Amino acid sequence: MTSLTTTNHTHQDIIRYYEEASLDYANWSSNFNMHFGFCELGMNPFQLESLLERMNGEVLRRLSVSSTPAPYLLDLGCGLSATSRYMARQLPDANFLGVTITPWQVGYAHHLNQAAGLDGQIALLQADYQDLPLGDGGFDGAFSLESACYAEGNGKAALSQEVFRMLKPGAKWVVTDGFRKHSRPLPNWLDRIYRRNLECWALKEFADIQLFVHGLKDAGFVNIKVEDISWKVAPSFCHIPKTSLKFFWRRLWDKNQTPLTPERRNNVLAPLLGMAMGLSKRHFTYCIVTAQKPD
Repeated sequence: MTSLTTTNHTHQDIIRYYEEASLDYANWSSNFNMHFGFCELGMNPFQLESLLERMNGEVLRRLSVSSTPAPYLLDLGCGLSATSRYMARQLPDANFLGVTITPWQVGYAHHLNQAAGLDGQIALLQADYQDLPLGDGGFDGAFSLESACYAEGNGKAALSQEVFRMLKPGAKWVVTDGFRKHSRPLPNWLDRIYRRNLECWALKEFADIQLFVHGLKDAGFVNIKVEDISWKVAPSFCHIPKTSLKFFWRRLWDKNQTPLTPERRNNVLAPLLGMAMGLSKRHFTYCIVTAQKPD
């Protein structure tokens, strides 16, 4: 057994990774959904984009803002704004603020939002979501799809405190992400996979789900609900090998031969490593966490 690994990645490492690799997510999702999907009985597990959009819908449902007049929602670690675009179509009177530390993502997401006719609903901000240059209590809800993992610490306490500050009383924060089930040492073989996965995605460490919940409580959140949805995301995990092959096939016929940078190679490798971690159910899990700021 070996002690659980963390890395020393900086904001610049994260920015460089997403500047290099973001467009490659088109191999995964034509809408640039940069997360895994949600599958229920009766859904076609072979239609990946439907699974990805369903995850967006599951997050929206848990925000409980359908009856809120003109809700203002905060997309933390927005990537290329795919989830905000999905929600904007479902809630035409809603407005969104997407936050990312990557300047390139701000520019390209704005282009995508304009092309979709949704730039009037979705604003973008380049900032650290743990230290937002915004006043208190301005949002009717917040969501983080596979982005809270980039926050500091194994309980992401600073992020929880900042989100609590940003929300109106009664508003909810919905997080979907991979988590560690504990902070105990991992088997050596799994620790090596975990360490390599952190390197690939420019992550410092995954959150420990127990410490994450403690951090939510310490920040002041109530009505905290943790849903283990590992088996519901499993069908989208099964699309990873095909997506990797698609990436290399397109590269083979790429006449421009754009450079295959380390970040782009890591973007292909990381999900494959994630599959191995996902099979280690004693140590890792995938959850939707919902928490509410008291009225």
